[in-house]
Amino acid sequence: MLYVAVLARRTSPRLLAYAVPVLMLFPLAWELVVDFRFATSCWEGYHFWIPVVEYIWYIQYAIFPL
Repeated sequence: MLYVAVLARRTSPRLLAYAVPVLMLFPLAWELVVDFRFATSCWEGYHFWIPVVEYIWYIQYAIFPL
């Protein structure tokens, strides 16, 4: 819709230039969350997030000791 408004010269192209990267960040953030959950749920696989996962595990073990 914003693209059509820029083509019709009803809004500034600068607004489109600011809006597109923001819209591209939403799928990237979702993919990071899904990748993190998948990597940490696989007990036998390589963890792509080793430092982050270990830190989160230490926090969980401090809160919920075994």
